[in-house]
Amino acid sequence: MIKEQIRKIVVIVGLWVLLHTLPVMRIRAEDRVDYKYEDYSEEKGRIQIRTHSLLFEQDLIPELTLQGALVYDGISGATPTGAPPMPDENQVATTEISDIRRAGFIAGSFRHGRHTFAPQVAYSEEVDYTSIGLSLHDSIDFNDKNTTINLGISHDFDRIIPNAGTLLRVKEEKDNTQFLVGVTQLLGPKTVLTANLTLGYTSGYMADPYKGVLFDDHYSPSEEELGFLGQFMSGEDIDAMFAYAPGDPYALFPESRPRHKRREIGLVSLTQYVDKLRGSAEADYRYYHDSFGINAHTLSAAWRQKIGESIILSPSLRYYTQSAASFYAPRFALGSPQQHPDRTPAHYSSDFRLSDLDSLTYGVHAVWEVSERCHLDVGWKRYEMEGNDGRTSSSAYSNADIVSIGIRLWF
Repeated sequence: MIKEQIRKIVVIVGLWVLLHTLPVMRIRAEDRVDYKYEDYSEEKGRIQIRTHSLLFEQDLIPELTLQGALVYDGISGATPTGAPPMPDENQVATTEISDIRRAGFIAGSFRHGRHTFAPQVAYSEEVDYTSIGLSLHDSIDFNDKNTTINLGISHDFDRIIPNAGTLLRVKEEKDNTQFLVGVTQLLGPKTVLTANLTLGYTSGYMADPYKGVLFDDHYSPSEEELGFLGQFMSGEDIDAMFAYAPGDPYALFPESRPRHKRREIGLVSLTQYVDKLRGSAEADYRYYHDSFGINAHTLSAAWRQKIGESIILSPSLRYYTQSAASFYAPRFALGSPQQHPDRTPAHYSSDFRLSDLDSLTYGVHAVWEVSERCHLDVGWKRYEMEGNDGRTSSSAYSNADIVSIGIRLWF
């Protein structure tokens, strides 16, 4: 699960690069193959992900296009356990993880009248996680193709498997369903507006098996223990017997997140081409809300600049901010699933990614049109994250550099 969340960052950045930096001159699909290598490296020996991806697209007949992709990536490094820093220390505890993921999808695009139907099947597998995804998208053209209505539905069948180093002991499952409705409007010959609304529902296991939670109350006797030991020990001796011993590792308990989550996502995007500058600007705003209590805002901007006859340079900036989940805390004073279950909240997590935080992503990407049928691209992005609650240790948050290189060939 920690790996799934980290990869979301990589996927978001990678898709952003793909959508904003590769040439958009070719309106109709053409037979092509893409290869991309990406290296996501966090500072201070934290997580590193190296990804190889291969994508193809082929016109089978004028009305039907086939797409597919294969992804192979390796993840290694250290990730926070969920425990706060030990006494007299300023770094959170981490645990080492290592895994390989193999994934892919196959999709079609069938054009019939005003409709373009796009079904897709996806699969992803790693040692502790498997996922099968099904989706269907329909684009409907109106107004001489100046207006396009977008409709989509997807469902993921996920399975979480116990693994060494996790707090999960039995296999779990998770189902995720999303509905999308949106519109793309050509406001002028060089201006495009897009607006989407996505509604989602997830049920099943949503905790991270690599994350634990510290209850301070765990280091105190239960009512039964207090009653029994009080017959022949003083209260001070009983407290001393259960008190935390400095230097010992914290006792962590598995997360308990809700098993149902609803979410709403709104996106507005505006793209404007500027003739005199031979470039285009794109600005996006995204709002996210879920039943965990998280509200998030994302602002992003990019400029695609044509340089000479064969270079496209694309600087970009993305700002993200979110509130904390209602059940998040870096540590919990009351309760303990073992010692004081009656005082333990129903849901709890110390995963810093559920805290009140901001992140900033910035970078630059370049595409070289070697020929009409061969494009090379290279990019660098910087990802920075920091907390806002004043309680979560700053050492929990990580910064990362993302470097990518790719090639696209048309046939």
